[in-house]
Amino acid sequence: MTGVKPDWGPFGKLGGTAKVLLGVLAAVVLTIGLGAFIAGIGKSKGWFGEGRSTMDASHGKGLMVGGLVVLFLVASLGTITTITYGMGV
Repeated sequence: MTGVKPDWGPFGKLGGTAKVLLGVLAAVVLTIGLGAFIAGIGKSKGWFGEGRSTMDASHGKGLMVGGLVVLFLVASLGTITTITYGMGV
């Protein structure tokens, strides 16, 4: 496994610069997703925001779920792309 380095499936045919740019983009998106997850934990626990209101806790849970979805999608992007590319879609 090469992490976020896009050398699988259709990305294997891209040039070196395009692979580096896609790798950097994936790393930035992973960082943003992780930041959203951590911010969601902070809001749901009442560490920052307007206190421990149910609205802040609900918004924090939404941030946590959104961050986890972003992390899952970027982490499984290679599998999803390879399956779609293999199906000829």
